[in-house]
Amino acid sequence: MVNQVITDDLARQLNFQNEQTVREDEVLEGVVVDEHDFTAPPSSQQSQYSGPASPEKELQSRIESGEWDNLDDLEAFKARTAEGQLMARTEALDHRVRQLELRLPMLLNQHLHDAYIQILKKIHALRKTKGALLYYFYKNEGQRDLGSG
Repeated sequence: MVNQVITDDLARQLNFQNEQTVREDEVLEGVVVDEHDFTAPPSSQQSQYSGPASPEKELQSRIESGEWDNLDDLEAFKARTAEGQLMARTEALDHRVRQLELRLPMLLNQHLHDAYIQILKKIHALRKTKGALLYYFYKNEGQRDLGSG
């Protein structure tokens, strides 16, 4: 993975691997959701924009929509540094996790235990994917920054 760019395909592949390894007993133990408040994600900011969509607005819209695996085709994403791309992708992962967390109470209230477990597994896999992306980037790319001083 040294010098490999983190792409949508790579992120999907990592997430697929993480989804395959998540066990039900893993997701039922420990912290189910983050301990931050349960307000809606800031996607309402999109309505504040007026006029034609700029490349940066389109990127922000996808990030806020949680489209962590659908960023490579955007010019504003391509224009960012490798670290900027990583930050955009991990922010989008955070948004997707938050969206899924917000749906968990509804599933429990409707006694949809199997769906609840599947959402927990998805959340767990997405968090592991985010950690893996950060690890790969800073393990391989960050070393050059530390040694160049």
